Amino acid sequence: MSKKQPGEYTRRSIILTAKRLFVEKGYFNTSMRDIAKEAGVSTGALYHHFKSKEEIASEIYRETVEKIKERLETALRKGKGTKEKITGIIRELLILAEEDRYTMEYALYVKHREILDVPVCSAEPMELLKKFCRKEINKGRIRDIDPELCAVCITAAPVRLMQLKWDGVIKDPLTSYAGSLGECVWRSLSP
Repeated sequence: MSKKQPGEYTRRSIILTAKRLFVEKGYFNTSMRDIAKEAGVSTGALYHHFKSKEEIASEIYRETVEKIKERLETALRKGKGTKEKITGIIRELLILAEEDRYTMEYALYVKHREILDVPVCSAEPMELLKKFCRKEINKGRIRDIDPELCAVCITAAPVRLMQLKWDGVIKDPLTSYAGSLGECVWRSLSP
């Protein structure tokens, strides 16, 4: 394990704090001063690491897209067939939500008009899912529907389940639902 320098810890703390504040308070309702205070750093230290709130948001955006893409790519690589890949995608999203709630909430809800006018979940990860759907539709492994609708079918159920968990409606671990949720989604998409 590599040793992180104090500056790396400070930078990481700023990013994690900003992500949480952007989710809890909203991007436009969070100031650089709020981030510094919550991260336990001086405003000067904050500006040493980031020139602006937009720069912090850009870094969080990049990290979030990469985390979600990695999870989707893992599921697609590990899955043996279409049904297993779909269930794997759902499982990976649920695992990420359990391990890092703020990343998933950031992906789903935070919009940054200065950076991108859509949430993270509508960017590269969704394109990856549409590509998968298009390929499976063309091979007759998923029924003939619009690839975007297919991608929404795969992601909407786990996203709603996450919301129910975060609202306290369900108590069990999210991953305990992955198999049955995968089965439901597969039934809606199978040819």
